[in-house]
Amino acid sequence: MVDGGESLGHTGFPYNFKKRVFLSMWTMLFFMACTGGSGAELAPKGVEARDSLAAALVDREPSQVGPIAERASAWEGQDPQLDRLLGDALANVLMNADDGLQLLRKHPEVGNSLWEEATRSAALRTGNVEAIREVWGELGEAPIPFDNPVLSQIVQRMRADPKQGSAKAIEGLFGCQLLDAQPAVGRKSMDHPIGPEIVDVAVALGVEQVTVGRPVYRSDPDPQSGRGDLHCQRKILLSDGWPRLITKTITIGLRDGDRTAFIDIKMVGDEPWAYATSNEVVGDRLLRSWMAHVSGRGQDLGERYPNGLWAAEPEAGP
Repeated sequence: MVDGGESLGHTGFPYNFKKRVFLSMWTMLFFMACTGGSGAELAPKGVEARDSLAAALVDREPSQVGPIAERASAWEGQDPQLDRLLGDALANVLMNADDGLQLLRKHPEVGNSLWEEATRSAALRTGNVEAIREVWGELGEAPIPFDNPVLSQIVQRMRADPKQGSAKAIEGLFGCQLLDAQPAVGRKSMDHPIGPEIVDVAVALGVEQVTVGRPVYRSDPDPQSGRGDLHCQRKILLSDGWPRLITKTITIGLRDGDRTAFIDIKMVGDEPWAYATSNEVVGDRLLRSWMAHVSGRGQDLGERYPNGLWAAEPEAGP
């Protein structure tokens, strides 16, 4: 038996009928790639089971994938393509991440971005920091902040939803890492109106990472409920960026390499105003670029600071 009293049967495949449907282009391509061989090494019924599993995995509906994966598991170990499909089904649809990851790693296709994504997602769904670290090393991926406490929330959401891949998880980890790095002291005062375009302006200026966060409210869902935005250690990471309504304050976080800057924003009347920054130069440059953009003079934003917002050299252009 597994969690929730689900029967494993003779194959070890749990049934879970509560996950949502997902259709993704990378999934379809992955299954096309995995089933592209002749299948001569398998008996006809094995080939039929493999093709049925590939077709079921397009929609990623657990209630459909579970029984088909159970039948296909009779040929486990006889065909690498089938094993990869079983691994993805087990880890990323039926949420038996440890066993699924084992199958995916047993038949690696390093360099195949589709297999790599399935393996990354499976590793993250295990919630095992050491396993995630090992997979990232095997794939030659740049390190990510595995040790951030928000990982447990990310894992819970990934286990509840087959459509969540590694990209959103990594974005959440890095987003919280940046927001939590905001210094508590040493902020410089600002006093200027600002608008939601500031996020796009920062991206156009070449800022590597831009995040938006807000304080925690009493009305926020419990962090482990799987609802709402991610709870970082200090703030809420807003997945949709600039909020529709600012009730107290928000913080824009910016990162370029190991350099960071933050701008705090509050409502003054019915208009958002920037009132503090951790980096006076970056804050001033960003505000002036925003003003140029909203006034129609921002066509050259990509060239305005050719060496970056943090560079000591003066900017190009007006």
